[in-house]
Amino acid sequence: MSIDSSFRTRPLHVAVELSGAGHHPASAAHTDFRIPLGLTDYWVDLTAPADPAAQLDLAAVPGAVVRIRAHDLRGAQQQRDRIRAEVAADGRDPDSVTVLLDVEVLLGDDSRSARRELALLDGGLRGARVPDSISYVGTAPGLAGLIADIGAAGVADGVTLLPLVLPRVLDRVVDDVLPLLHGRGLTRPSATLGEVLGQFGLTSGRTILAS
Repeated sequence: MSIDSSFRTRPLHVAVELSGAGHHPASAAHTDFRIPLGLTDYWVDLTAPADPAAQLDLAAVPGAVVRIRAHDLRGAQQQRDRIRAEVAADGRDPDSVTVLLDVEVLLGDDSRSARRELALLDGGLRGARVPDSISYVGTAPGLAGLIADIGAAGVADGVTLLPLVLPRVLDRVVDDVLPLLHGRGLTRPSATLGEVLGQFGLTSGRTILAS
């Protein structure tokens, strides 16, 4: 993959889409948590741009955010390059569009326990499940490294994380992954993070919100 040198100056976004008990079809059997009615498939950017006026808006016209799915990083980068070329062909600044890669996520204390949990979830299905996009099963530091690599290589302008099970995976993202990225100077937590989490009765994020 080639590295987009201009990409390094762009903010790295970490968003999340919350759905039901999680994005795995067997998640409901493994948690009592449910996204409140009316907030199903709720998308929110967990990070904040340096310029408050640059907040991501999925409903902006012309489109300012494009979510993509891919099964490898090269495919994702090719999609981003094509999107930017199409925007430029329309006479717009390619940097006016933020491309986010969907990443299915399951986090554990270690990679082995995360893989074991995924096997348990998959065991509740009648057939094999094929992820719709890149899937990460492992630890918070590993996910932080993947997100950092996606940004550094110009694969995408950030990610939309799809937690396979709620709320625990979201807890780890907010309490562990975001602080790691924040500590490396790659992201800043959204000022509305606490408010958003409160909608779901969650109290995670105290560490990063206090920083």
